[in-house]
Amino acid sequence: MRARGSFLTAGVLSCAAIACGGAHPEPEDQPPNAVLVSDSAGITNIALGRVEELSVPVLESNLVFSTRDLGIELFWVGDALLLGNDGLALANTGSGEVLLFSADGSLTARVGGQGEGPGEFSEITTLLGTGGGFLAYDARLARLNEFSESGEFLTSSPLSAQSAIVSLKPLARDATGHVLAILGEQRYFLPEGTKRDTTPLLAFTDIETDPDTLGVLPATEWSYGGIPGGGFTRTEPAFGRDIVARGFRDRALIGDTDELSLSVHAADGSLTRRIRGSAGGWAVTAEEIGTWKAERLARRGPDAPDWFMDFVENAPYRETHPAFHSAVLGPDEMVWIGLVTRPGEETRRWLVLGPDGQPRGWLDLPAEASVLAVDADRFVLLQRDALDEEEVGLYRYDASP
Repeated sequence: MRARGSFLTAGVLSCAAIACGGAHPEPEDQPPNAVLVSDSAGITNIALGRVEELSVPVLESNLVFSTRDLGIELFWVGDALLLGNDGLALANTGSGEVLLFSADGSLTARVGGQGEGPGEFSEITTLLGTGGGFLAYDARLARLNEFSESGEFLTSSPLSAQSAIVSLKPLARDATGHVLAILGEQRYFLPEGTKRDTTPLLAFTDIETDPDTLGVLPATEWSYGGIPGGGFTRTEPAFGRDIVARGFRDRALIGDTDELSLSVHAADGSLTRRIRGSAGGWAVTAEEIGTWKAERLARRGPDAPDWFMDFVENAPYRETHPAFHSAVLGPDEMVWIGLVTRPGEETRRWLVLGPDGQPRGWLDLPAEASVLAVDADRFVLLQRDALDEEEVGLYRYDASP
């Protein structure tokens, strides 16, 4: 991967700095509960202030359909995409297929299948929308398969002709062939302690050339410990930090949960929007770390080995909560921001920011659920039960200005 030289634009340079953190003080004249939106050299700047104090309405949502109600079994859902025809594409990664649903929930097609032939998959990890269909990225085969919205196979292309990058995660692609991407886990292995992973931000000028490296971003935080008899175990530490890297068509949203500072970029890496504010960051209490430890042991079950119990009991943890949980990008650079929850809380509050940067409202959703995709009036929610069985639901909501 080549390192791009001094011809980087100022916007791209500031993109890497913002995504990696750094202080972003609020404007001194920002009124309480007000969101300030401004434009500077074509970049939209959004100052949220203290997010938990925003006075915006609570929005209602209604389930359109769920895979469980339809009797559809899922196996390791990798991604979801809301299509232009009001349908839904769902990457059922474990079975090597993309499921296509109509607006009313009818299953219209099963696309792909396990294999290495045209239109087949080994491991689907990312779905990207196009003008008239979608791209499905196969991480193991390092290629993009393109389909129409009805599921017709169109083309297949390797993302890099020089070398397959198995852990690549494409974020955005434009009509000229630019692709913005990051790598997955770098997989550090250390004897003991906590380590913050890193990942490069990569820009492909086209899908057949090696990428340029725009910067290095902080990624997932890991806690390492030894296992009796040799070997190591790795887990995410309590209240650890993580990268935010989500895409929508030709745009990518990048940030770091250590502080509420998000940036939106075009597929060529240029910066188009900054979002900053303050949230979370409270001190972790002894009761909260106790609840976290109890939950980890409960997941492992009553037969957890002594070494695992010792590892959990002595695991390092952050002394403060992250600034926020996650964020999702939608059309016209609208953004959903999921706030931090305390251990034991059943719902998570999501702030919906419209394309104009102004808050449209809150949505209260199950705390352990994942928002996979959003648009102006729909969102896709992934939930797992106690047996780790997956259910995906399509919901409608009204966030009209």
